[in-house]
Amino acid sequence: MAVDTLPYTHAAKLEVAPADARWLIREVWTRAGVGILGGQAKLGKSWLGLDISVSVASGTPCLGHYPVEDAGPALVYLAEDALADVRSRLDALCAHRSLDLRRVDLNVITAPVLRLDQTEDQQRLAATLEALRPRVLVLDPLVRLHRLDENASADMAVLL
Repeated sequence: MAVDTLPYTHAAKLEVAPADARWLIREVWTRAGVGILGGQAKLGKSWLGLDISVSVASGTPCLGHYPVEDAGPALVYLAEDALADVRSRLDALCAHRSLDLRRVDLNVITAPVLRLDQTEDQQRLAATLEALRPRVLVLDPLVRLHRLDENASADMAVLL
């Protein structure tokens, strides 16, 4: 019995992506990028995540320098920060850019706990993402978003 081949084409016939289609934030984050901002405590990772979010949601340059190529809604969840503190940080970032936070398409998940290793929370996050369709999602910090052993690569592979 003959076996069908997988579909294929010559590499030169593949569609070429426009140069500007690669970046969400030029030279900082790719449009379809998934990643982790890592580093020691108190280096500014949360501030950077918020700056990225405000930049994408407002179309203003990230860190005042890197152009946003695909502006749109942003969604953040800061598990270690009180909501009033998150608001204060966002107000400061917007004030620096002369933006009115009320006009920036940025939402904040207000749930007291979000566990990515729990099916119910995964489903609720997926439904939220489907409803808001954010260009960028910032979840901070990873250690507060699960109860797995971060030293067990198999556990973390499933989570990520």
